[in-house]
This record gives sequence, structure tokens and C-alpha cells, in this order.
Amino acid sequence: MSLAKRLLHPHYVANVILAAAYPAFQLITHPELLSTSSIAAHSRYILPAGVVLSIKIRGSQSAEELVSVVALYIKVYSLYGFWTIAQDPATLWDISWSGWWRVILFLFAWLVIFIALPQPPYQGPSKIAWLNASQLEFLTTPSQSKGKERAGSHPELRNRSSTAKIVELNDDGKPLEDDEEEHEEQARADNYQRKDKSESGLDPSHYWIIAFNATWSSPCRYFEAVLARCSLKYEQKNVHFAKIDMDLVPEGDQIAERFKINLSATTLDLPTLILFKDGKALKQLPLKLGTKVGGEVLGKVGWDRSESSVVSAFELDMLGSGKESFAA
Repeated sequence: MSLAKRLLHPHYVANVILAAAYPAFQLITHPELLSTSSIAAHSRYILPAGVVLSIKIRGSQSAEELVSVVALYIKVYSLYGFWTIAQDPATLWDISWSGWWRVILFLFAWLVIFIALPQPPYQGPSKIAWLNASQLEFLTTPSQSKGKERAGSHPELRNRSSTAKIVELNDDGKPLEDDEEEHEEQARADNYQRKDKSESGLDPSHYWIIAFNATWSSPCRYFEAVLARCSLKYEQKNVHFAKIDMDLVPEGDQIAERFKINLSATTLDLPTLILFKDGKALKQLPLKLGTKVGGEVLGKVGWDRSESSVVSAFELDMLGSGKESFAA
């Protein structure tokens, strides 16, 4: 989907219109604000606001993030503006209303847009694979332990590891020979493993950069465009990008606990990126400060969620070439 179509999504259009409500109201009711003297008088407010906006513009990783952040700042400014003129009566349909109705209507419109028109996921081009919990388990479990896990979870393989021997009969009601029995059991196990791989279509021996997201997290929403650009630039036959939204799968809490990801509303762990190969975690963002004896994470180093940080941390320029500074 093109950038223009993405920005014409009702979420962005409605927020831009709401953000423009107070400036438009002031210009309509006080056109003298456009005069040179008025602009000069308000320059002490305009210049700092311009500096803050320029910093946000430079730090935005996508057009969607830029529109969302700028609209948010202007909405906060508009709310404050309507509050400052709340004592002035509002005239509508030749009826004088309390100025507080402007504040109430603005907050109501903001709430309606927030609930009815949530920010959409990134809809631009990408080569990111969406994972479910079983696929994530397949890619993040070391190969030597996969057989044990399958034997414990699949009834056909679990029977093979049981201490009690199960004797199978042939069509004539006679016990099968041991070698024939073992051959059939091994064939079933091999078939199950082939089915597992064919269904997933994933190869854990490749490099996998997996993003652990939550749909309610704004940083995750903004970061989707960054990860998409990385996938378009650095996807190779042995380097892949994937994501999983932990709040959309029933096993989300277990996944977060397994990879030590904090899912609280004030967390700085989202999004978390982890590089896997052969089921082993090689690197991750944000970086861990350290772990306690029980495996509890002491803390994590904040990062700017920029494309350059991802390229540098995971050595994307050489990943998959055999020249990486790390090894699985």
C-alpha cells in the first residue's frame, strides 16, 4: 500500500482534523492573529514549539509515527487552549453556551477517535513472517531438545519412550517382530518430524530476527515500519525476519515469561528483538544489564528503536555471510 493511502486511513485523518480544531477556531474567531504584530508577540511560544517539533521530526522512524506524534502534541496544545478560554461563552445556533462545553466536546471527540479508530498496523511493503506460538517454539528450541519435547508432547512418540512395552499385532492377530515394530515406530516418528517442518515452512538453522510485540504498545506500532525496511534490505536465503504479537496468542504470558519480557503498561521492553539460530538466542535488543542467580533480569539498556541500531546490533551488513562476530 502506498504512503498516501496509508496516511489517508481514518485514524490519521480524524486525529489531524481534531488537532486542527483549536487553531482553526482561533483563526476563525480572531483573524487578527495572522497579523505580523501578533505573530511577533507570540514568537516566544512559537519558537520553542518549533524546536520540539523539529526534534520529534528527526527522531521519527516513519511517516505514520511523525503524523501521530505531531498530532498528539497539537491535541495537547489544543486542549490547553480550549481550557484557557473556557470562561468565554460559546455561541451556537444563536444560543450562548458555557465555554466549558468546548473542552468537554474536545475530550469526547478525542475519546471516540481513540476507541473507534485505533492506530492501524503497518501496511507498507515488508518481508516479515507472522508467527504463532507453535512456530515460535519450533524456531527458538535448540535442535538437540526438539526430539525430547516432541516425545513428551506427541502420543505416538511418547509411547516409544514409555517403560511399558506395547506389542502390536498383525492382521492375523500375531505379534509383530521386534525389528518390524521398531521400524514402524521409527517411520511414524520420522513422518511426524517431516510433517512438523513441512507445516511450518521454517528452517531453524537459518538466522531469525524475531520481534516480540504487543498491539497496544505505541512503540511497537511505530517500530513496525523500521523492521519492515530492514526486512526488505537484509532478507536473504539464510536470514529472515519474523514477529509475534504476544497479546494475540493464548500463550502470550508464557512467552513473555520465558524470554523475560515485561508486559506492564509502563514497560520499556517493547518491542524486544532477539536473533536466533538453531534455536539459540545470540543477541537481543534492548540489551540486558545482567541476570540474577535465578535468571531474573536486573535491567535492560534503553535504545532508540532506529534502523541504524538494529543494523549495528545484529550486524545485518554481514549477517549470514560467515563473517559475524558471534556464532550459534
